[in-house]
Amino acid sequence: MKKILAFAIAVFIFVPAAVHAAEKFDLEGYASRFDSIPIGVIKFKSTNGNTLKENFPWDIIENNLDISGKFGVTARPEFDSAFFADKGIGIYVDGQYTLDGNTILVECNLRDVATRSLLVGKRYKGDIKALRNMVHRYSNEMVEMLFGDKGIFESRILYVKVEGIKKNIAIMDFDGYNRTKLTNDNIINIFPTFADKSTILWTSYARGKPDIYRGSITAGSSKIFIEDKAMVVSPDVSSIDGTIAFASSQSGNLNIYTCAADGTRRRQLTFSKGTDTAPSWSPNGYQIAFTSDRAGGPQIYVMDATGSNQRRVTFEGRYNDAPAWSPKGDKIAYASQGENYQFNIWTVSPDGSDAKMVAGLPGLSESPTWSPDGTLIAFVNTNGGRSDMYVVKHDGTRLRKITNTGDIKMPKWSAFW
Repeated sequence: MKKILAFAIAVFIFVPAAVHAAEKFDLEGYASRFDSIPIGVIKFKSTNGNTLKENFPWDIIENNLDISGKFGVTARPEFDSAFFADKGIGIYVDGQYTLDGNTILVECNLRDVATRSLLVGKRYKGDIKALRNMVHRYSNEMVEMLFGDKGIFESRILYVKVEGIKKNIAIMDFDGYNRTKLTNDNIINIFPTFADKSTILWTSYARGKPDIYRGSITAGSSKIFIEDKAMVVSPDVSSIDGTIAFASSQSGNLNIYTCAADGTRRRQLTFSKGTDTAPSWSPNGYQIAFTSDRAGGPQIYVMDATGSNQRRVTFEGRYNDAPAWSPKGDKIAYASQGENYQFNIWTVSPDGSDAKMVAGLPGLSESPTWSPDGTLIAFVNTNGGRSDMYVVKHDGTRLRKITNTGDIKMPKWSAFW
C-alpha cells in the first residue's frame, strides 16, 4: 500500500463569551447598504506581556476579509473614531490575547464605531499552532452574522506542488498558509480532488502510466483506486452521491466514464473519436461539463449525467479547457486561449450564453476552481517560470495574488466542511 503523509489537524475549543445582540446598531441594515462592507480592524493587545512573533490575529482577520471580496477593510494600529467616521466605517474589530507557553486564549470583538459597544464577542483557546484556525473561525462567524451566509475561511485547497520534474499533492488553507505535502514521491502526481472532508483522489504515475489513487488526508494511507491498462486521469466527485467522473483511454482514446464511490458500476458516457477529458459535476449532480476536441480545437461541452444531451457551450477562443462548475450552478469557469495565444480565465452560463473574461494576466492562467460559496474563482497564473495562485470575484473584480512560492499548479477548492 502506498503511503501519503498524514495531515495534522489543529484542535482548539470555543470558550463561552458574552454575546450581545446590537440594540442601537442594526448590523443587518448596515450590511445591506453596501456591496462591500466598510470595516475597521485594529491591533490586538496582550493581556500578560507575552507577545506573538507571527500569525497576528488582526492581520489574519484583515487578510481574510479582504480576500473574501465582501469587505472594504481599513487597518489601524489603534481605535480612531474620527478617522473611522470620516471613512464611513460603522463597525470595527478589536481584541486581546493571552499567551502562556504554547497555549493561547484569543478574544475577538466586533464593535460599534459610534459607541464602542460590543456587538459580538468570541473567545477561543488552544495550542498556538491552531491560532490561524481560531481566527478563521471568528471570520466565519462575522460573515454569517452580517450576510446570513457561510464563510469560506475554514475551507482548504488541494494543489500540485511542482518540485522540478516531480510533482506532489499538497494542501493549504484558503489563504495560502498552512501548506502540507500529502505525497512525497519522485514521480508525477496531478489532478487532485476532494472525495470528502478527509479523502482525496488524484492521478499518479506510480506505475509508470496515469492511474487514479485514493488517499486519506488524516491517516496518511493511500492505494490505487481505478486500476486499468488504459490511461485514467482527471477525477471529479459528485457532491450528491459520491459518483466519480473521470477520463479513460479504455476505448482507445480518452472518453468520459463514471463509477460508483467504491469504484464499481463503471459506465462509459462519451464515445468521441477525439479526446474527451476534464469532467466537472454540476452541483445538483444532473450534468457534467467536460473538454472535447471533437469539433477541432478543444471546447467546453455539457451533458446529462447519463451521457445524453451532449452540447457545446463555448464558441469563443481557440482552445478552451478545464471547466469548473460553480457551486450555485449558474456558471462554468474555464481557461481560454484567445487570438493572442494567451490563456485567460472565463466564465459561461451552462446554456452557452454570457461568456466573458474574468481574469486576464500576462502569462498563462489556468485551472480555475470555485470557492464553496460561489463568490470567488481561484486559478494559477504562470509567468516567468513561476506559478502562483490568484483569486478573483466571479464578476472579474477584486483580483488578489494569494501565493508567492512559484510552485503551485492545479488548485482544487474544498466544499463547506
